[in-house]
Parts: sequence; structure tokens; C-alpha cells
Amino acid sequence: MPLAGSVIAGYHTAMTAILRPIAIALAVCLSLTLVQSASADGRADWRNYAWQSIDISSCNPGGSALACPPFHEKWDWKRDQWVDIAITLNPASGKLGLSQRLTNNDEHDYDHVCVTVIVVDAAGQNLIAHHQNWLARRNATMQEDFTYHSERLASATTIHLGSKQCREGRGQDDDVYQSVLARLSS
Repeated sequence: MPLAGSVIAGYHTAMTAILRPIAIALAVCLSLTLVQSASADGRADWRNYAWQSIDISSCNPGGSALACPPFHEKWDWKRDQWVDIAITLNPASGKLGLSQRLTNNDEHDYDHVCVTVIVVDAAGQNLIAHHQNWLARRNATMQEDFTYHSERLASATTIHLGSKQCREGRGQDDDVYQSVLARLSS
């Protein structure tokens, strides 16, 4: 019996030594696959945003353009401070219109606010990227309209809209935006 026990223990040790690296490699491959598919929608570059998504199929036709449902989100959950975005797109011409408004109804608080919009295709590839870091002053509203163009806009399936309070101040995430734009143009 002692000999059989030592043979079994030796077999167990040998199998563990052989199978452990294989199991670890499989776990790493699986986790990389899950991470890539979970982040393969344009948002992976951006950190700590509160995201909403609009399916292009939910945008309503109006003439030659589609009017998408509006984005309305607080940038600071405990205060009366809002980001509003309206998007229209014309897939045939490749033109996207974006109107962005920040409304700060707080008399005492001002913030830098990052707003990012990513338009992606079914594979999650970026087609258009928008990013603004604005200083939202106390008790004030600011608005600006933007126009973007993509030859591949007709293949768009989803628009991701995100906002956050940019606690690092002016310029936060500008380097991320430049990196995303560089990949769009390549």
C-alpha cells in the first residue's frame, strides 16, 4: 500500500506540473478574448465615463437626416449640472451634426467637464470621435455645434455618449482624443 500511495502521489505531482501551465495559458487566452470583445466598441480608450448608447436604428428619419434620441446626463450626480447632446446624421453624405450644451445650475460649484462621443460600426471600430473638455462656470449655460464627416458613416450601428467631471482640469483626456484621431486617420 505505501508503494501504491507514493506512485499515485508522484503521478499527481507530475500531472499538476504538466497541466498547471496549460490551464494558466488557457485562462489568460480566455480573459484576453473576453476583455477584447467587451471593450471592442470604441469606449476602451476612455476612463471613468458614465456612458449611454444609442442604436442607430432608434434614430428617427427626418428628411435626408436621422435625428437620434437626445442625451441628457448629470456630470456630477449630487448637483443640478447637466450635459445635453443632440445628434443628427446623414449616412448618405457621411455628415454628423452634434449640438452640445452644458447647464450648470449650481451657484457655488464650477467644474471641468469632459464629454466624449464615439460612433462605431458593428465590429466596434471607431468611425467618428468627438471630445470636449469645457470649464462649466457657476450658474451658467454654454452651447456649441459641431460637424463631423466619415466616408463610412453608413456602416454606423451605435453611438456611445459619455461624460464625467474632469478632476485633473483643463486638457484632461486631450491626449487620449489625439490618439483616437490618429488611429481614425490611419
